[in-house]
Amino acid sequence: MSSSTIVNFLLSLRGSSPWTPLNKRRVTPSAEQSSPRGALIVTTEQEDAKASWHGQHVLLPFKLRELKNDIHKGEVYDILYHIFPDTTHVTEARWRSHLIFQVKELPESPWPLTVGGMPFTITSHDNKGRALIFPRQILGNFDISICQQGYKVEEFTDKELRNLGANVHSWFKKNLPETRMIELMLTSERTIYIVLKDPADISSVRITLPGKIARCPVGYFTNRELYRPLWADLPARRQVEQLPISGVIDNTAYDTLRPGVLISSKILQDHGHPADFSTTSGILVQNNSGSCFMTAASHGISDDGNICQGDHPGRSIGEAVSEISSTDISLVKLRDNITFVNETFENNSGDSPSFSRLATSEDKFVFDSCFLNSPYTGNMEASMVSKSVKLETSAHATEDKLRFVVYNWCYMGQTEGNKDRVYPPDGTCGSAIWDDNGVITGLYHYYIQTGPWNGFSASASASELVEAGYTLVKE
Repeated sequence: MSSSTIVNFLLSLRGSSPWTPLNKRRVTPSAEQSSPRGALIVTTEQEDAKASWHGQHVLLPFKLRELKNDIHKGEVYDILYHIFPDTTHVTEARWRSHLIFQVKELPESPWPLTVGGMPFTITSHDNKGRALIFPRQILGNFDISICQQGYKVEEFTDKELRNLGANVHSWFKKNLPETRMIELMLTSERTIYIVLKDPADISSVRITLPGKIARCPVGYFTNRELYRPLWADLPARRQVEQLPISGVIDNTAYDTLRPGVLISSKILQDHGHPADFSTTSGILVQNNSGSCFMTAASHGISDDGNICQGDHPGRSIGEAVSEISSTDISLVKLRDNITFVNETFENNSGDSPSFSRLATSEDKFVFDSCFLNSPYTGNMEASMVSKSVKLETSAHATEDKLRFVVYNWCYMGQTEGNKDRVYPPDGTCGSAIWDDNGVITGLYHYYIQTGPWNGFSASASASELVEAGYTLVKE
């Protein structure tokens, strides 16, 4: 290993998307207060500086997403081995979807979200931590390959993913009618996972399952092994009791609504007593007629559709008038005296993103950083690492019985051994998620807290809004 000096210094991180000054939250949520801030820049200049990996990101003088930068030699190799103490090995997953650090023992938390712009995992010699972002696959039969023509997964779009999901569903319906596919995931590793309906016995049917789809290796697991929140598979507007939230949240009654404000609705519980169910305001969209609506999480809205701001029941802001089937997205008609701007709160650096548009079904997949800002978490970042298409049965008579709904899957950082990792609670539902270019990529749905998929969050793709005829309202 080279003995070149590694220099590390912290800086305040500013996003690379177009930014304009905007309002600051009056209350900083506990989650944002406890999250690592700033970034650690690592170079090889001859200066003396104390190493630290506790920033939100570790920035390098090169882009690791570019495969021309070989992590196994030269300057890249030297730097990667000096980020965490006692690093013994650094490697990469398929298609360099993420980095893998092996250390003698896990470093003190908190850990950054990315290194060189890449998500990563850390594992120790005593088998603590996490080796891979994606769970181990139970592979199908490689003698069975389907949908081999017409698909180029490295240039996939939501439209092509829906098409692939429909074709794979048809294959299962024809060839394995007793085995039902619920969801198809395409990962940044160019692998595919198929979620099967419970209680499928994968070991007994594995020999009959396709081993390759669209020239990608395929692994299988059942729906219960995903450990979605219990309410995630319930029909729209079917509520369960909201889990209590500890710490500080921002329930300020802002004069102007914007993405990331606490909203609430009174829900009748099973015992008949009303309770406030809080979620997060989404974005302002408009239909072809120019009528404007705020998006919100359907499962957090009462049967009468009335929505208030935060825990201020005297300020009714609007009423849910429709929903996009099977997406958990409701459209809220705001009252005439309510103003909503499509600009969220500023981040830790005092910057606020400028939203440009909604992601469409024709946009190619980009597995990169994404952002949200909710009253429960403040500003949060994650890495988009997978897309999926979920088969949903529509209850609307005017729609096709079966819908293929696209979801974005983000990795919010390793939890194993990282006790300070912050995750978004239930009330984050409905939050807008955007990318470095200010494109709204999705609306937050849920986070997985346990099992092999822990650390992942799912959001309904913004292309579902576009397909339903809506566009982003711009000033």
